[in-house]
Amino acid sequence: MCLILVWSNIERIDTTYFINIAQNKLQERKALRAKLEVERERLLSPYELRRKAEEIGMKEPKPGQVRRMEAH
Repeated sequence: MCLILVWSNIERIDTTYFINIAQNKLQERKALRAKLEVERERLLSPYELRRKAEEIGMKEPKPGQVRRMEAH
C-alpha cells in the first residue's frame, strides 16, 4: 500500500511539474504575441508609413490619380 501511495505522489508531482512548464510557455507566448501586435501597429501607423514612403521617394497621389475598382 505504501508503494502505491509513494508512486501516486511522485506521479502527481511529475504531472504538476509538466503543467507548470506548459503554463510558463503559454504565458511567454502570450507576452510575445502582445509585443508583436504592438510592433505591427507601430509599423502600420500613418506616421511610420508616411516616413517609409518618403524614404523610398513616394509621394501622395494628386487628385485624379487614384482609381477605385469595385469588387465583384
